[in-house]
Amino acid sequence: MFLRHSSSPVHGFKRASRAGAVLASLLLAGAVALPVAAQETITTAKLGAVYAFSGPVAIYSTTIKNGLDMAVAELNAKGDLKIDLVLEDDRSTKDDAINVYQKFIQRDQALLIFGPLIGGQVFAAGPLAQRAKVPVMLTSVATPGVTLIGDHIFRTSVESAAIIPATVKTAKDLLKTARVAQIYTNDDQFSVGEFKAYEAALKANGIQIAGAETVRTGDVDFSAQLTKIKAMNVDTLVVSSQGQEVVGILTQARKLGLDKVRFIGGNAFNAAGVVKEAGAAMEGALSATPWFLAMEHPKNVEFVKKYRDKYKSEPDWLAAQTYDAVYIVKQALLAAKIGKDDSVAVARTKLRDSLAAIKTYDGVLGKIEFDEKRDPRVAGAVIKVESGKHVIAK
Repeated sequence: MFLRHSSSPVHGFKRASRAGAVLASLLLAGAVALPVAAQETITTAKLGAVYAFSGPVAIYSTTIKNGLDMAVAELNAKGDLKIDLVLEDDRSTKDDAINVYQKFIQRDQALLIFGPLIGGQVFAAGPLAQRAKVPVMLTSVATPGVTLIGDHIFRTSVESAAIIPATVKTAKDLLKTARVAQIYTNDDQFSVGEFKAYEAALKANGIQIAGAETVRTGDVDFSAQLTKIKAMNVDTLVVSSQGQEVVGILTQARKLGLDKVRFIGGNAFNAAGVVKEAGAAMEGALSATPWFLAMEHPKNVEFVKKYRDKYKSEPDWLAAQTYDAVYIVKQALLAAKIGKDDSVAVARTKLRDSLAAIKTYDGVLGKIEFDEKRDPRVAGAVIKVESGKHVIAK
């Protein structure tokens, strides 16, 4: 009995030793992982936003800023992950867009950049973010091909070419459009892309194109081009330009006697600021939009009410696209689980991958589906201006 008792601890020690040796070898081989404490996640995310608050395209930016401010305020009120948004003005220039991007990327260490406003600035500044692997969320750029800059470029803004065919079909069916002239800004990539999309859609619908005239960014006198168009005896003028040029073209066309000519256009026609500044000249103008004030799904109804209450004015498609974009970025930030000890580079990569994982989003725009190029698809609507406001074209 004594020997059995005295030998038991020895045998037990040997078994324990062998077990310990096996465990040690497994740990060294990486076959067994010991529990690791979860990394604490960030409580504030620094983001940048750059839009044109001065210069030729500043007419668009008021509603964009309102959409940003409203979404950030709502999300920060939730008390989980705070968004620290730094807002900058690119003064409607490519050089300033580049400078602001460099500031956000290098000095501010922003995890993501919203904007800029138009395609030309994106093609100038976007490659900087792509090379630095900083995610970009575009909320207003409808120019074709901007997401092809690279896999860090995302957008909630719908490409014009995706909705222009609906405008042309409605013009043919509703306005009986048969013979048109086109006018477009030939030094602006967005306007050129829109012009080409309209040209293709007009031809596909069997509508005669009598001719095309060009203008340049910043032009204020369109009398020469409009006089030529007047001599073409068209029933419709198709305008592919940015906001200030659109206002000038439409108001001057009416003054030159193109009273019965109807106007159809692109995204600039959808902007609240353009409708307001063009006034009576824009009455009856037709366009397609990814978003419309009277969309009846619950998120849009709530958004429109909150916007009206806060700003005492109507939102437009830019406000809606921007508002949805902020909510999508917040969803991605939470899912990314960025740790407090993560480097900025790691945090940016986690956020980029989290954004890419979002394939659909139900928001103010309705159901947004993102394709393999990170471009959005929505149902949209064709609208016209009636008594100074947009209504569904019927």
